[in-house]
Amino acid sequence: MVRVEFLKDEVANVSFNSGKRSNLLSLDVIRQLTDTAEKLAHNKKLMAVILSGGHQNFSFGFDLKDKEFLKLEKLGFEENREYFRLGKIMCDAWETLSCLTICEIRGWCVGGGVALATSCDLRLAETAAKFYVPEVERGLNMSWGSVPRLNALLGPAKTKRLLLLAEKINAATAKEWGLIDSYLSPSNLNLESIKLAKKAAEMPRLPFILTKESVNNHSNAIARATTYNDQDIFGLAYANLSGKFFE
Repeated sequence: MVRVEFLKDEVANVSFNSGKRSNLLSLDVIRQLTDTAEKLAHNKKLMAVILSGGHQNFSFGFDLKDKEFLKLEKLGFEENREYFRLGKIMCDAWETLSCLTICEIRGWCVGGGVALATSCDLRLAETAAKFYVPEVERGLNMSWGSVPRLNALLGPAKTKRLLLLAEKINAATAKEWGLIDSYLSPSNLNLESIKLAKKAAEMPRLPFILTKESVNNHSNAIARATTYNDQDIFGLAYANLSGKFFE
């Protein structure tokens, strides 16, 4: 499911692809992506990672019909909240990588896919890419620590349009709003990602790492304070939606 390929010592390609059009994020895939980020974090030569999803669609988000997830109804709230934290742990692991992270987006990027994409440093999309966050529309909250990240990129008003009104936006609008950095033809998408990754690989490593840490710490100064209970809000929203409150 999750594949890692090194283009050179300093640049890696990471892809996750279920082989299905939706390319949903199951709990197992979330763990794999987390493990991958944690392993890459120990690589002292790595300067850039290119993250991509499915060939047709980046991801339709978290799989609410995942067999493992459906079993959680039999567990108590304390056990469930540990599972509900997995998405945030994954996004945090990708955000805190010292190297430059470039997310390539093809097709639809939905819900949890948006959360994962915004945990990367840069987002490049193909011209046909579309973005949609349906969580609130479906009775849930947008979690995984993504609200502060979206707020930092889009500002409050457009974040509310994306989350509260569940507006579907195309690549041009996503670029205008600040959700993505650029959009390109499918044939040029990976070429641009590699170009940026190679540029990062040429930078002096220590000042590069220290500067990224500085930018992240500034932009995330209050993120933990506002997202520490993401999993609990999701648990309550999901319980209310399903009508099955956890004990």
